[in-house]
Amino acid sequence: MTILHNTPGTYDSKYKEVCDLLKKLFARHLKQYGHIRHTQVAKVKNTIPKLKWKTKENFHDYGIFTMLHMETFDSGPTSNLDFGLPVESQLQCDMLRRLRFKFATKILLHEINVHAGKMLELAKEFDKTDHVEKMAIIVDAFKKREERDCI
Repeated sequence: MTILHNTPGTYDSKYKEVCDLLKKLFARHLKQYGHIRHTQVAKVKNTIPKLKWKTKENFHDYGIFTMLHMETFDSGPTSNLDFGLPVESQLQCDMLRRLRFKFATKILLHEINVHAGKMLELAKEFDKTDHVEKMAIIVDAFKKREERDCI
């Protein structure tokens, strides 16, 4: 079991209890349905790879890192994981901002989203907004997010 870990703390303090339970329940499920690998699943070792893009300050973009991993995973060894992200820097922040926009756009406008049409109309309406007002709305949204994250 590979854990993409980007926060302070050790495996034992953060993941051991949940991962052990997950392995136990999944192995039990496989055994119940006669799968031959149930014993191997129960014994699988947990690994936390050393990631080139690991951050010390950014613990908020784990969803972006996860989406990027899902988009680029090639089933190879975790030591080869390379998302093309630079080390923690302003350049990485800029790339993450663009990725956040890209993934949010894909989710909001995807055909399976029953509200995609409404989202597209709202985006077009927002695009018509005066540049100064648009920036004020964006800054206000960031402030609200920061306040929400502090709770």
